[in-house]
Amino acid sequence: MKFFILAESGGLPPVSEFISSLSTRWPGATVRQISNPERSYVLEFSVPMTDSALEGLLARTGDSMTFEGASLRDTSGFVQWCRTLVPPHLPLLFCDESMNGEVKVTPAMTAAEILEAFHASGG
Repeated sequence: MKFFILAESGGLPPVSEFISSLSTRWPGATVRQISNPERSYVLEFSVPMTDSALEGLLARTGDSMTFEGASLRDTSGFVQWCRTLVPPHLPLLFCDESMNGEVKVTPAMTAAEILEAFHASGG
């Protein structure tokens, strides 16, 4: 299943900062920059998680990313980490591709709370 993180107007960090933060949090992560300016995404990444692996793309606009392949428990941990990259005053939305599950992620939410809210919203 594909998941999305949506931030308001460029709320996600610049590519170099995202790469640095990702590599610090998950030293085994791999990243590949996408240089074709016609592509919607600027970066591909792969993160080895506790129970699975997560594959994702960071949008060129800096306001969204998509990822898949991870268990929901690992996904909620990744979403919690992503929330730390976005200024606290900006909203962050986590959802699945069909928008069945949708969570407004606040800075104080734990991974368990994100997962619980996702399930409660229909995800």
